[in-house]
Amino acid sequence: MANQSHSSRSTFSAQLHSAEQRMQRRWFDLAMAEQRGQPASVLERMYDTYLRALDEYVALQRRTNSRGMTARLAS
Repeated sequence: MANQSHSSRSTFSAQLHSAEQRMQRRWFDLAMAEQRGQPASVLERMYDTYLRALDEYVALQRRTNSRGMTARLAS
């Protein structure tokens, strides 16, 4: 059981790390597009994409925090 728990934690950590990288990449891409003078419609679409990545990251981060709280309560 401990191996399964460790495996799911490491998978979840990898998902969280990937979500963080995606969010950061979306922000970087948006900043570069703005510097290159992309039209507002393109920037707005890219900003929406960034916000979706941010939402995904925050949701995963909250799950991480709630898992930690559950583990502390169980011990």
